[in-house]
Amino acid sequence: MDDYIVWDYSVPGISFNVDSGRITIFKTTLKAMGYPEFFHFMFSPEDLVFGIEPCGIDDGGANRLPDKLSRDHYDIKSKDLVRFVFQSCGWKKKLTYRVPGVKPAPDSHKVYFDLRQALEVHEGRVKEVRREN
Repeated sequence: MDDYIVWDYSVPGISFNVDSGRITIFKTTLKAMGYPEFFHFMFSPEDLVFGIEPCGIDDGGANRLPDKLSRDHYDIKSKDLVRFVFQSCGWKKKLTYRVPGVKPAPDSHKVYFDLRQALEVHEGRVKEVRREN
């Protein structure tokens, strides 16, 4: 029997879809970051940690957040980055993966995602990934 879980929408979150090259940043993540004007991604393939932090317009990889969000998330297309994340994590290409985030400190505006905690999304339902030791 499949073990689907209920996603906790009160925690920061992010999802990755390789087919579309899309990274979806949940509104809870943007709120945890203080809705910065600009932000960029960080990725450590060795540690399987992905991060988002506010930055300046001139910082490398800066993305501008729109003044108004019409949905409960913000999508960014970055096929090369998403492919690299999928390859580094050994994820199945047909699935979307959702990852809960954490702030390193209460006063920090950075959010980190341990990609080893990724959950598979099957037809809109979140499923825990069974890992072999």
